[in-house]
Amino acid sequence: MTGRERVMAVIAGEVPDKVPHFELDFQLTKEFFGMPKPDCQNYPADAAGKKRFAKDHLDLWEKITEKFDWSAFSPGQEEYLIKAAKDRWGEKAAVYAFNWDGVFWMMDGADMEDFAVRLYDDLPGVKEEAEIKCEKAIESINRLIDWGADFIVTAHDFGYNKGPYVSPELFAEIDTPYLKRIYDAIHSRGKKGILHSDGDLNLLLDQLVGAGIDGYQSVDPQGGMDIAQVRKQYPNLILMGNVQCSALQDTDDESIRRSVRYAMESAKPGGRFIFSTSNCIFAGMPVKSYEIMLDEYKKLAPY
Repeated sequence: MTGRERVMAVIAGEVPDKVPHFELDFQLTKEFFGMPKPDCQNYPADAAGKKRFAKDHLDLWEKITEKFDWSAFSPGQEEYLIKAAKDRWGEKAAVYAFNWDGVFWMMDGADMEDFAVRLYDDLPGVKEEAEIKCEKAIESINRLIDWGADFIVTAHDFGYNKGPYVSPELFAEIDTPYLKRIYDAIHSRGKKGILHSDGDLNLLLDQLVGAGIDGYQSVDPQGGMDIAQVRKQYPNLILMGNVQCSALQDTDDESIRRSVRYAMESAKPGGRFIFSTSNCIFAGMPVKSYEIMLDEYKKLAPY
């Protein structure tokens, strides 16, 4: 199977030949390939500049995808990038797109303080803003799907390490109804969506699954998320992640391999699993750590 076939099989509820792998971001391009990610701001804004940027951008993503046998990648949110990726690489790896702005989620400290005051003083106004955010997200998602996105990743950090960013009761008012509408819109187009959220979601998972999420990326062990328990509670949910990022900050071979084994052994059975870290391949991660992680994954990946 190709990488695309593997990940699309998982999304369709089928069992591929091996567990697919990709990451939501890759920040070690200098370390592995001797080059930074191209920045579109360094290219002319005309059609020729966009074409040059798309080529350089996709050249690098091709290197990442081939070297690490990734099954999917996100080239960006622009029409010309998604279409160029589909034309060039879409048979080998799935092309997905992010949506960040459809609902409220964790904010920086000062913003979170102001938001808490708004929740107390003007909950109707917060809900009016939620309505606007939701409608804009649905419009954006429809464009992304029109341009060729194979699936959508809604990226919203709902959890701190010790619990959700608001109470479950408030979450049910300001997030869940709007997230449901977003996922209904994705499903109405015949597509699936994966929610990314770091942190402790134990008190929110029933609401999130009820809102229609098809998958859950991170399953953050640093936030107290036990992937074995999540799999037991939600056997039909696509799970992605759980390899502990804090273990990847060092090159302790056994702790990395132990985290990989736990994720694979807990979530692989049944086919509804995509292998990844609990966040991404972040800047500063030792190259050796990702290599150890992949080495253990390759031993356990085949079905």
